[in-house]
Amino acid sequence: MKVSVSMKRYFIISSVLAVFALVFLNPFELELCNPSKLVVINPFKFELFNPFRQLLVKESKMPAPKGNALVILTTPLSIKKIDSIQPTALRSKDDPDYVPGIVEPFMDVTLGLFVPGRINRILFAEGRKVRKGQTILYLDKSQEELEAARRKMIWQNRSELILAQVTVRTLTESLKLNKELYDETRSVSKEELDKLSLQWEAAVAEQNRLIVQEKREKVEYEMALIALESRFLKAPFSGVVEKVVLKEGEIYQSSQPLVRLIDSDRCLITANLDDTRSYRLQQGMIVDLLINVGETEVKKRGVIIKVPQVVDPASGVMQVKVSFDNSDGSIKPGVTGRMRLPKM
Repeated sequence: MKVSVSMKRYFIISSVLAVFALVFLNPFELELCNPSKLVVINPFKFELFNPFRQLLVKESKMPAPKGNALVILTTPLSIKKIDSIQPTALRSKDDPDYVPGIVEPFMDVTLGLFVPGRINRILFAEGRKVRKGQTILYLDKSQEELEAARRKMIWQNRSELILAQVTVRTLTESLKLNKELYDETRSVSKEELDKLSLQWEAAVAEQNRLIVQEKREKVEYEMALIALESRFLKAPFSGVVEKVVLKEGEIYQSSQPLVRLIDSDRCLITANLDDTRSYRLQQGMIVDLLINVGETEVKKRGVIIKVPQVVDPASGVMQVKVSFDNSDGSIKPGVTGRMRLPKM
Protein backbone atom coordinates (compact mmCIF):
# COMPACT_ATOMS: atom_id res chain seq x y z
CA MET A 1 0.00 0.00 0.00
CA LYS A 2 1.48 3.31 -1.07
CA VAL A 3 1.33 6.38 1.14
CA SER A 4 1.25 9.79 -0.49
CA VAL A 5 3.89 12.39 0.30
CA SER A 6 1.27 14.73 1.83
CA MET A 7 0.13 12.01 4.23
CA LYS A 8 3.72 11.37 5.36
CA ARG A 9 4.23 15.06 6.01
CA TYR A 10 0.94 15.14 7.93
CA PHE A 11 2.01 12.30 10.24
CA ILE A 12 5.49 13.77 10.78
CA ILE A 13 4.18 17.25 11.66
CA SER A 14 1.60 15.78 14.09
CA SER A 15 4.24 13.72 15.91
CA VAL A 16 6.66 16.69 16.19
CA LEU A 17 3.94 18.94 17.64
CA ALA A 18 2.95 16.30 20.18
CA VAL A 19 6.54 15.84 21.42
CA PHE A 20 7.05 19.62 21.61
CA ALA A 21 3.92 19.99 23.73
CA LEU A 22 4.96 17.19 26.07
CA VAL A 23 8.39 18.67 26.76
CA PHE A 24 7.65 22.39 26.98
CA LEU A 25 4.04 22.94 28.04
CA ASN A 26 2.46 22.91 31.51
CA PRO A 27 0.57 19.82 32.73
CA PHE A 28 -2.10 18.86 30.16
CA GLU A 29 -4.36 16.08 28.92
CA LEU A 30 -4.19 14.46 25.51
CA GLU A 31 -7.47 13.42 23.99
CA LEU A 32 -6.91 10.84 21.26
CA CYS A 33 -8.90 11.53 18.15
CA ASN A 34 -8.75 7.89 17.12
CA PRO A 35 -7.50 5.44 19.77
CA SER A 36 -7.61 2.52 17.35
CA LYS A 37 -4.66 3.97 15.42
CA LEU A 38 -2.48 4.36 18.51
CA VAL A 39 0.36 1.83 18.52
CA VAL A 40 1.15 1.42 22.24
CA ILE A 41 3.39 -0.98 24.12
CA ASN A 42 2.12 0.34 27.48
CA PRO A 43 -1.04 2.43 26.88
CA PHE A 44 -1.52 3.61 30.46
CA LYS A 45 1.70 5.47 31.30
CA PHE A 46 5.05 6.25 29.74
CA GLU A 47 7.87 8.69 30.39
CA LEU A 48 9.75 10.80 27.86
CA PHE A 49 13.36 11.88 28.13
CA ASN A 50 12.32 14.89 30.22
CA PRO A 51 11.69 13.41 33.72
CA PHE A 52 9.49 16.35 34.72
CA ARG A 53 6.78 15.55 32.15
CA GLN A 54 4.50 12.55 32.34
CA LEU A 55 1.61 11.68 30.10
CA LEU A 56 -1.47 9.98 31.48
CA VAL A 57 -3.21 8.35 28.53
CA LYS A 58 -6.92 7.85 28.88
CA GLU A 59 -8.64 4.52 28.41
CA SER A 60 -7.71 2.77 25.20
CA LYS A 61 -9.63 0.04 23.47
CA MET A 62 -6.42 -1.82 22.64
CA PRO A 63 -5.04 -4.54 24.91
CA ALA A 64 -1.85 -3.71 26.78
CA PRO A 65 1.10 -5.86 25.66
CA LYS A 66 3.72 -6.70 28.28
CA GLY A 67 6.95 -4.80 28.69
CA ASN A 68 7.97 -1.13 28.51
CA ALA A 69 8.68 0.83 25.33
CA LEU A 70 8.00 4.14 23.68
CA VAL A 71 4.64 5.07 22.26
CA ILE A 72 4.29 5.59 18.52
CA LEU A 73 1.64 8.13 17.64
CA THR A 74 0.09 7.63 14.20
CA THR A 75 -2.93 9.89 14.61
CA PRO A 76 -3.40 13.61 15.26
CA LEU A 77 -3.81 14.67 18.88
CA SER A 78 -6.12 17.21 20.47
CA ILE A 79 -4.29 19.02 23.30
CA LYS A 80 -6.25 20.66 26.11
CA LYS A 81 -4.30 22.78 28.60
CA ILE A 82 -5.11 22.44 32.34
CA ASP A 83 -4.57 25.67 34.29
CA SER A 84 -4.45 24.02 37.71
CA ILE A 85 -4.65 20.61 39.32
CA GLN A 86 -7.61 20.28 41.68
CA PRO A 87 -7.74 17.83 44.61
CA THR A 88 -9.65 14.69 43.83
CA ALA A 89 -11.40 12.25 46.08
CA LEU A 90 -9.58 8.90 46.01
CA ARG A 91 -10.21 5.52 47.51
CA SER A 92 -7.47 3.27 48.81
CA LYS A 93 -6.64 0.42 46.43
CA ASP A 94 -6.07 -1.94 49.35
CA ASP A 95 -9.34 -1.22 51.13
CA PRO A 96 -12.23 0.68 49.54
CA ASP A 97 -13.51 1.63 53.01
CA TYR A 98 -10.49 3.94 53.54
CA VAL A 99 -9.75 7.30 51.97
CA PRO A 100 -6.26 8.88 51.94
CA GLY A 101 -5.36 12.15 53.66
CA ILE A 102 -2.51 14.39 54.77
CA VAL A 103 -1.49 14.84 58.41
CA GLU A 104 -1.17 18.42 59.65
CA PRO A 105 -0.34 19.89 63.09
CA PHE A 106 -3.34 20.99 65.12
CA MET A 107 -1.88 24.50 65.40
CA ASP A 108 0.55 25.96 62.88
CA VAL A 109 1.07 29.73 63.06
CA THR A 110 3.65 32.27 61.93
CA LEU A 111 4.41 34.90 64.56
CA GLY A 112 5.75 38.42 64.24
CA LEU A 113 5.93 41.78 66.03
CA PHE A 114 4.32 45.14 65.31
CA VAL A 115 7.52 47.08 66.04
CA PRO A 116 10.87 47.00 64.25
CA GLY A 117 14.24 46.60 65.92
CA ARG A 118 17.40 44.58 66.37
CA ILE A 119 17.00 41.05 67.69
CA ASN A 120 18.74 41.07 71.06
CA ARG A 121 18.38 37.45 72.13
CA ILE A 122 16.69 34.22 71.04
CA LEU A 123 15.67 32.21 74.11
CA PHE A 124 14.16 29.20 72.30
CA ALA A 125 16.01 27.92 69.26
CA GLU A 126 14.49 25.81 66.49
CA GLY A 127 13.24 22.43 67.66
CA ARG A 128 12.78 23.42 71.31
CA LYS A 129 9.48 23.16 73.16
CA VAL A 130 7.98 26.30 74.61
CA ARG A 131 5.05 26.74 76.99
CA LYS A 132 2.23 29.22 76.52
CA GLY A 133 3.25 32.71 77.60
CA GLN A 134 7.01 32.09 77.54
CA THR A 135 9.22 34.55 75.66
CA ILE A 136 10.68 33.06 72.48
CA LEU A 137 12.87 36.08 71.66
CA TYR A 138 13.01 39.81 72.24
CA LEU A 139 14.28 42.91 70.44
CA ASP A 140 16.64 45.52 71.83
CA LYS A 141 14.68 47.18 74.64
CA SER A 142 17.09 49.57 76.39
CA GLN A 143 15.29 52.74 75.31
CA GLU A 144 11.87 51.36 76.25
CA GLU A 145 13.17 50.29 79.68
CA LEU A 146 14.50 53.77 80.39
CA GLU A 147 11.26 55.39 79.29
CA ALA A 148 9.22 53.05 81.49
CA ALA A 149 11.47 53.79 84.47
CA ARG A 150 11.15 57.55 83.88
CA ARG A 151 7.36 57.37 83.65
CA LYS A 152 7.21 55.31 86.81
CA MET A 153 9.22 57.87 88.80
CA ILE A 154 7.03 60.72 87.57
CA TRP A 155 3.87 58.82 88.49
CA GLN A 156 5.11 57.84 91.93
CA ASN A 157 6.30 61.38 92.79
CA ARG A 158 3.31 62.57 94.85
CA SER A 159 5.00 65.44 96.68
CA GLU A 160 3.01 68.17 94.94
CA LEU A 161 -0.26 66.38 95.53
CA ILE A 162 0.53 65.80 99.19
CA LEU A 163 1.39 69.51 99.64
CA ALA A 164 -1.84 70.51 97.94
CA GLN A 165 -3.86 68.18 100.19
CA VAL A 166 -2.22 69.66 103.32
CA THR A 167 -2.94 73.17 102.07
CA VAL A 168 -6.60 72.35 101.50
CA ARG A 169 -6.96 70.88 104.98
CA THR A 170 -5.30 73.90 106.59
CA LEU A 171 -7.38 76.41 104.70
CA THR A 172 -10.52 74.44 105.42
CA GLU A 173 -9.97 74.64 109.17
CA SER A 174 -8.97 78.30 108.97
CA LEU A 175 -12.02 79.19 106.89
CA LYS A 176 -14.33 77.37 109.30
CA LEU A 177 -12.86 79.18 112.32
CA ASN A 178 -13.03 82.60 110.66
CA LYS A 179 -16.66 82.06 109.70
CA GLU A 180 -17.51 81.30 113.31
CA LEU A 181 -15.74 84.46 114.49
CA TYR A 182 -17.43 86.54 111.87
CA ASP A 183 -20.87 85.20 112.78
CA GLU A 184 -20.41 85.50 116.53
CA THR A 185 -18.18 88.48 117.30
CA ARG A 186 -17.57 90.16 113.98
CA SER A 187 -13.89 90.22 114.92
CA VAL A 188 -13.04 89.21 111.34
CA SER A 189 -13.91 91.55 108.53
CA LYS A 190 -15.97 90.51 105.53
CA GLU A 191 -13.07 91.24 103.19
CA GLU A 192 -10.70 88.94 105.10
CA LEU A 193 -13.29 86.17 105.07
CA ASP A 194 -13.86 86.50 101.32
CA LYS A 195 -10.10 86.50 100.70
CA LEU A 196 -9.66 83.33 102.74
CA SER A 197 -12.55 81.72 100.90
CA LEU A 198 -10.88 82.43 97.54
CA GLN A 199 -7.62 80.92 98.78
CA TRP A 200 -9.47 77.78 99.83
CA GLU A 201 -11.17 77.46 96.45
CA ALA A 202 -7.83 77.89 94.63
CA ALA A 203 -6.23 75.24 96.85
CA VAL A 204 -9.08 72.79 96.14
CA ALA A 205 -8.76 73.41 92.37
CA GLU A 206 -5.00 72.81 92.53
CA GLN A 207 -5.57 69.60 94.45
CA ASN A 208 -8.06 68.36 91.83
CA ARG A 209 -5.65 69.26 89.04
CA LEU A 210 -2.86 67.25 90.66
CA ILE A 211 -5.20 64.27 91.15
CA VAL A 212 -6.03 64.28 87.42
CA GLN A 213 -2.34 64.71 86.60
CA GLU A 214 -1.49 61.68 88.74
CA LYS A 215 -4.03 59.58 86.84
CA ARG A 216 -2.60 60.75 83.52
CA GLU A 217 0.95 59.92 84.65
CA LYS A 218 -0.22 56.45 85.63
CA VAL A 219 -1.71 55.93 82.16
CA GLU A 220 1.51 57.14 80.53
CA TYR A 221 3.49 54.71 82.66
CA GLU A 222 1.21 51.85 81.61
CA MET A 223 1.64 52.88 77.96
CA ALA A 224 5.42 52.78 78.45
CA LEU A 225 5.07 49.25 79.85
CA ILE A 226 3.04 48.22 76.80
CA ALA A 227 5.72 49.66 74.51
CA LEU A 228 8.33 47.69 76.45
CA GLU A 229 6.19 44.53 76.29
CA SER A 230 5.86 44.88 72.51
CA ARG A 231 9.58 44.13 72.20
CA PHE A 232 8.97 40.57 73.42
CA LEU A 233 7.65 37.74 71.23
CA LYS A 234 5.72 35.29 73.42
CA ALA A 235 4.19 31.94 72.58
CA PRO A 236 0.38 32.14 72.22
CA PHE A 237 0.16 28.39 72.93
CA SER A 238 2.41 25.52 73.99
CA GLY A 239 4.29 23.96 71.09
CA VAL A 240 7.59 23.55 69.27
CA VAL A 241 9.58 26.30 67.58
CA GLU A 242 9.74 25.03 64.01
CA LYS A 243 11.51 27.97 62.35
CA VAL A 244 13.25 31.21 63.37
CA VAL A 245 13.69 33.44 60.33
CA LEU A 246 16.40 35.79 61.67
CA LYS A 247 19.42 35.46 63.92
CA GLU A 248 20.58 37.46 66.93
CA GLY A 249 21.83 40.89 65.91
CA GLU A 250 19.84 41.06 62.69
CA ILE A 251 17.34 43.85 62.03
CA TYR A 252 13.66 42.96 62.04
CA GLN A 253 11.06 44.88 60.05
CA SER A 254 7.62 45.21 61.62
CA SER A 255 4.79 42.85 60.63
CA GLN A 256 7.14 40.42 58.88
CA PRO A 257 7.24 36.64 59.58
CA LEU A 258 9.64 35.92 62.41
CA VAL A 259 8.89 32.58 64.09
CA ARG A 260 6.88 29.54 63.04
CA LEU A 261 5.30 27.73 66.00
CA ILE A 262 3.46 24.40 65.74
CA ASP A 263 1.53 22.24 68.17
CA SER A 264 1.76 18.61 67.11
CA ASP A 265 0.58 17.09 70.40
CA ARG A 266 -2.68 16.89 68.53
CA CYS A 267 -2.77 16.48 64.77
CA LEU A 268 -5.32 16.71 61.99
CA ILE A 269 -5.77 14.52 58.96
CA THR A 270 -7.58 16.08 56.01
CA ALA A 271 -9.39 13.71 53.65
CA ASN A 272 -11.08 14.59 50.36
CA LEU A 273 -14.49 12.93 49.98
CA ASP A 274 -17.00 13.07 47.18
CA ASP A 275 -19.67 11.00 48.91
CA THR A 276 -19.80 12.53 52.38
CA ARG A 277 -23.57 12.71 52.50
CA SER A 278 -23.99 9.01 51.74
CA TYR A 279 -22.01 8.18 54.90
CA ARG A 280 -23.72 10.84 57.02
CA LEU A 281 -20.56 12.18 58.60
CA GLN A 282 -21.09 14.42 61.62
CA GLN A 283 -18.90 16.44 63.93
CA GLY A 284 -17.89 14.48 67.01
CA MET A 285 -18.04 11.12 65.22
CA ILE A 286 -15.15 8.74 66.09
CA VAL A 287 -13.32 7.14 63.16
CA ASP A 288 -10.33 4.80 62.74
CA LEU A 289 -7.12 6.04 61.16
CA LEU A 290 -4.01 4.43 59.68
CA ILE A 291 -0.98 6.76 59.61
CA ASN A 292 2.15 5.99 57.59
CA VAL A 293 5.28 5.90 59.76
CA GLY A 294 8.19 4.73 57.65
CA GLU A 295 7.20 1.43 56.08
CA THR A 296 4.53 0.68 58.67
CA GLU A 297 1.10 2.03 59.52
CA VAL A 298 0.19 3.21 63.00
CA LYS A 299 -3.40 2.81 64.14
CA LYS A 300 -5.08 5.85 65.68
CA ARG A 301 -8.59 6.86 66.64
CA GLY A 302 -9.76 10.35 65.80
CA VAL A 303 -12.73 12.64 66.14
CA ILE A 304 -14.29 14.46 63.18
CA ILE A 305 -14.09 18.18 63.90
CA LYS A 306 -15.13 19.59 60.53
CA VAL A 307 -17.64 18.46 57.92
CA PRO A 308 -18.11 21.23 55.31
CA GLN A 309 -21.63 21.94 54.17
CA VAL A 310 -20.50 23.09 50.73
CA VAL A 311 -18.81 21.02 48.03
CA ASP A 312 -15.85 22.59 46.25
CA PRO A 313 -17.26 23.42 42.79
CA ALA A 314 -13.85 23.13 41.12
CA SER A 315 -13.02 19.62 42.37
CA GLY A 316 -16.38 18.28 43.49
CA VAL A 317 -14.98 17.11 46.84
CA MET A 318 -15.37 18.00 50.52
CA GLN A 319 -12.42 18.29 52.87
CA VAL A 320 -13.19 16.49 56.12
CA LYS A 321 -10.87 17.15 59.08
CA VAL A 322 -10.24 14.60 61.83
CA SER A 323 -8.35 15.35 65.05
CA PHE A 324 -6.32 12.69 66.86
CA ASP A 325 -3.95 12.50 69.82
CA ASN A 326 -0.21 12.64 69.15
CA SER A 327 1.15 13.40 72.61
CA ASP A 328 3.77 10.65 72.22
CA GLY A 329 5.19 12.40 69.13
CA SER A 330 5.12 9.25 67.04
CA ILE A 331 3.48 10.99 64.07
CA LYS A 332 5.30 13.68 62.11
CA PRO A 333 3.10 16.28 60.39
CA GLY A 334 3.28 16.07 56.61
CA VAL A 335 3.03 12.28 56.31
CA THR A 336 0.11 10.57 54.65
CA GLY A 337 -2.56 8.44 56.22
CA ARG A 338 -5.96 6.88 55.68
CA MET A 339 -9.33 7.43 57.28
CA ARG A 340 -11.82 4.60 57.58
CA LEU A 341 -15.26 5.59 56.38
CA PRO A 342 -17.95 4.73 58.91
CA LYS A 343 -20.74 2.47 57.75
CA MET A 344 -24.25 3.80 57.39
